[in-house]
Amino acid sequence: MPGIAVVTGFFSVVGIVIAVALRRWSARPAERFVWAAVSLTAISLVPPILFGADAVTVTALIGLHLVAAAVMIPALARSLRARTD
Repeated sequence: MPGIAVVTGFFSVVGIVIAVALRRWSARPAERFVWAAVSLTAISLVPPILFGADAVTVTALIGLHLVAAAVMIPALARSLRARTD
C-alpha cells in the first residue's frame, strides 16, 4: 500500500504541474487539462492489464487509477476555471 500512495502522490504532482503550465500558456486551460488528464488516465489503465496479473489485482489497480482520477481531474479543472473566469 505505501508504494501505491507514493506513486499516486507523484503523479498527482505531475498533474498539478501540467495544470499550472496550461494555466500559464493556454487560452483554455481547463478544457485542455481535462483532455490531457483523461487521455493520460486511459493510457495508465493499459499497464495493469498487460502485466498478466490475476483478475482481482487488475481490477484493484484499475479501480485505484480511476478513483485517483475522479478526485484530481475535477478538482484541478475547477481550479483552472475559477482562475480564468
